[in-house]
Amino acid sequence: MNKQLILKRSVIAVAVALGGTSIAFAQTVSGSGSESGNGKGDNAQMQRVVVTGSNIKRADKEGTAPVSVMTAADIKATGATTVADLMKYVPSMGSDGNQDFTSGGGFAKGAATASLRGFGSSSTLILLNGRRMNPAPYADPNTGNSVIYDLNSIPISAIERIEVLQDGASAVYGSDAIAGVINFILKKSYQGAEISARYGANDDRNFAKKGANVIFGKGDLDNDGYSFMVTADLSQRDRTARKDATDIEYQQYQIMNGRYKSNYSTYVSQYPTIFRETSPGSKNFGVTRATAPNNIVFSSACPDSEKITLGEKDGLNPATSTILGRTVCNYDQDRFDEAQGWGKDISVLSHGELKLGQNIVGFADLSYNRNDREYTAAPLTIGTTSSTSFTANGVGTPFQLILPVGHPDNPFASDRASASYRFTNLRAGSASMTEGYRALAGLRGNHFGWDWESALLWNRSNRDDYYYGRLVLATLNTIMTQNRSLASVAADPNLGHDVLSKNTSQISQWDLKVSREFGQLSGGAIGIAAGVEVRRETTDLNPDPMVANGEIYGLANTILHSGRTVKSVFAETRLPVLKNLEFDIAGRVDKYPDLKSNFVPKVGAKWTISDSIAVRGTYAEGFRAPSLSQIVPGGAQYFLRNVWDPKRCGPDHQTPAPGGGTVTDCAINIAGTGGFNPDLKPEESKTWNIGLILSPTSNFDVTLDYFHIKRTNEIVLGTANEALKNEDRFPGNVTRSTTGLLVDAAGKPIPGTGQLQMVATPWENQGMTEEGGVDIEAQYRLRLGEYGTVRNTLRSTYVQTYKIQQFPGDPMNNVAGTIPGLSDWLLSAGTAMPRWKSSFTSNWSRGDHNVTASVNYVGPVSLLRRYDGDTKYAQPFCHFGTRKPTDAAPDRDTSNPLYETFYPKCSVKEWVTFGLGYTYTGFKNWTLTGNIQNLFDTKAPYDPNYTAGGFNEDLHNPYGRYFNVSARYTF
Repeated sequence: MNKQLILKRSVIAVAVALGGTSIAFAQTVSGSGSESGNGKGDNAQMQRVVVTGSNIKRADKEGTAPVSVMTAADIKATGATTVADLMKYVPSMGSDGNQDFTSGGGFAKGAATASLRGFGSSSTLILLNGRRMNPAPYADPNTGNSVIYDLNSIPISAIERIEVLQDGASAVYGSDAIAGVINFILKKSYQGAEISARYGANDDRNFAKKGANVIFGKGDLDNDGYSFMVTADLSQRDRTARKDATDIEYQQYQIMNGRYKSNYSTYVSQYPTIFRETSPGSKNFGVTRATAPNNIVFSSACPDSEKITLGEKDGLNPATSTILGRTVCNYDQDRFDEAQGWGKDISVLSHGELKLGQNIVGFADLSYNRNDREYTAAPLTIGTTSSTSFTANGVGTPFQLILPVGHPDNPFASDRASASYRFTNLRAGSASMTEGYRALAGLRGNHFGWDWESALLWNRSNRDDYYYGRLVLATLNTIMTQNRSLASVAADPNLGHDVLSKNTSQISQWDLKVSREFGQLSGGAIGIAAGVEVRRETTDLNPDPMVANGEIYGLANTILHSGRTVKSVFAETRLPVLKNLEFDIAGRVDKYPDLKSNFVPKVGAKWTISDSIAVRGTYAEGFRAPSLSQIVPGGAQYFLRNVWDPKRCGPDHQTPAPGGGTVTDCAINIAGTGGFNPDLKPEESKTWNIGLILSPTSNFDVTLDYFHIKRTNEIVLGTANEALKNEDRFPGNVTRSTTGLLVDAAGKPIPGTGQLQMVATPWENQGMTEEGGVDIEAQYRLRLGEYGTVRNTLRSTYVQTYKIQQFPGDPMNNVAGTIPGLSDWLLSAGTAMPRWKSSFTSNWSRGDHNVTASVNYVGPVSLLRRYDGDTKYAQPFCHFGTRKPTDAAPDRDTSNPLYETFYPKCSVKEWVTFGLGYTYTGFKNWTLTGNIQNLFDTKAPYDPNYTAGGFNEDLHNPYGRYFNVSARYTF
């Protein structure tokens, strides 16, 4: 017999018996071999199966490419109740996914995504049972989110295992697989029935989630000629207010951010606050500490119980606040802030197989899912600055509340005024409802020595987005055109409108794959596979007609009507040239409309040096085609907040420019609009891995894989900062008011210096990202005889280099372990990238008892400023805190002056959490499970970048000690 590594058949069988191996579950095993040799063991007949990353069947546990696997037992051990939560236990997962906590106003509202290596959702291909998912109907303009595969459509209870290919895979799967592939393999066969229920909440009974699941299956394909199963899952999560999410550094958050420090929330209420115009006709109502006492009038019409005199106790900065010492009407806006929005998920999945002859099997999948989300928000407000309104084709007429002299709400006898006002009588908040449909029908068989499979896939998503209590401009404008009071307009039944946008996306696909073995080399038979694929993609995004007509205040459009057909051919071969040396070669050609045919290759090799040591490596090229929202008219419009205008505000981002600049110009809210670019080219990548496979004993396996990914020609949305920096070169990208110009020393207006209104930021090919590091996986299995078995599993990722180049020719600095846009001030892209992320689990099982302990580690993230492009600071300085003479740049963020007092190392701390789980099967037909995540109630580290919540929700969570219990009954 030709022995492979001591990762051999007997050991694989042991791993399967213990719940699956974390390194690779690349096959099923006939028999139940053991290390002691029971008549099967090494002589067991191995079943060859297809592993994620290849279309050729194999029996070896480890191939040329690194595939990490989470089995059903591994998933249960994490205690995760959603796929999005589960992805946080994958160390190679980046910190730029959508988390679906509170994204009520975001472009990807209601969606949860995965981002391998931090390369974005659009570079992480998601598969269901080896075939593509339909991208959700969004047109998110944020970098890395142009294609969104929504994980909420996958119920965690239906997953058999997850295979994560941590390598470029475009040569096998096509576009979007630059950073890798996550293949969710769902349960396909079951005989009998079971019902289960689950409940989870933290020790304060917050973040509650509950659910139930049923499975029914019948038939065995081999014995009965058919099999089918259906599973249904219902889950619900409860709303948790943000002020109740106290398992963060809550006291530090109160002190440094001033949130929840007292009962003061905001003075913007149904009792108007009036601001005097700074000079006649300027339309500027900003105030300074010197002018505020005479230029702001606070209402006293509220009940005494709502009045509050503001001080430092209320979280105000005495050095900068313009309202310190004033008595205001306090409005409790905080009660609408949430750490987790309400949600309900329903899914039904079915799979069936039928023998149609000796060599042909028919198979089919049918599934339906519905995801409902509701997000609370405070009622809408209007303020003193100009707000852009959008039409379907561009920018509408801006709205700015200006109260003329004599207006019933203007207390100034000779000056115009504006107001901050909240329409508390209107419903507020937002909601989304997404429905997904997926149908697959196909045949597979074996003829003339060829294994073949062909299928038709149809996958559709419908998404309705609701925004409640939006303001109708025609009614709002009557405040000025008819001199109506704010209160009378607020009471007008024609003021509010509930906005509804309806969106769909769909793919229809046919594929054919064939594979076989032929010939003979020194190491065995040659394996080959080939296939064709034709896919039709469509997206249809329809805004509310009133928003499209520019009739709604403060709401942008997302519009897209497009489709395309993609044609692909692919092939691969496995060459076992020697008994201990094999090569894999793959290639794929994809043809997208208006793009030249794209060919990407991949090669891999594995050399088995001895029974206990092997090395492997791969080289792959990849690509990502531009998404529909990037190459056809339409897409998302958006608002840009706190934009620094370099023409009207000084380089410190705080001092208004002379000649008419105001504090508003230092952090102004304006409109942004993307631009489709039909000349975009695909993103391209080159990935290589080299790995070491060690199996020093029959019960100890280790893989060490060094990875390096370089993505070029990145498609990014231009930024407002870039547009403003290059305004003189490209003035068409910046729209300014033609009035209110700055004046020079002689009092003459300076052309092109009016207040900002809009910035255009078209899609461009301009960036490059490089990342390198090491993936480590290890497993140690120990038999204790009558005392059971122990399985220890370690997964870890270390990021050695993380470099970003936003524009050709820009310098590239290593920003691993940091937030790129802080570490290198030249950058405005990138994601928080801790160097280390690890998880360790230890499972002990004996009879009816199963105990799992776990440790999860997320490394620190530095907030130091080290570079500004070519300039390397001799003395790095903290981006947050009090400005110091030694600062290498004048623009430190001083809004959090105490940060270095609490964090002198200027970094987000590491986060170490422990978990404990127990399963008991001693009662007939019952399985009872309890799990505690974050056993020692370790607080989520404070992150000053997240002023709304105080922590990084992509790296950490605010759950604290969290309990899960479940019960399953099998019939």
